[in-house]
Amino acid sequence: MSGEGKFEFDSVQDPKSIQDFLLALTEGFAKGRIVMRSEAEEIILLPGALLGFSVKAKRKDNESKINIKIVWKDSRKEISAGDKSICIAS
Repeated sequence: MSGEGKFEFDSVQDPKSIQDFLLALTEGFAKGRIVMRSEAEEIILLPGALLGFSVKAKRKDNESKINIKIVWKDSRKEISAGDKSICIAS
């Protein structure tokens, strides 16, 4: 898996589809692995033990909005010389 990546998906969905997405997302958090995939993009996220969580709700005129933000630091294992070897020759 690449160390960087971006996934974006925008659409109009019915409430049941949003519920299904949120259930799949919570299952991913429970398993420690979230895979997001569309026709052209895929990203695999590995949630850490501690997550930053923010939720905001707003209503203005005839539009309502909920923003949910979840962030964490990826724990990356440092590769030491004992883990891999390399041979350089000329």
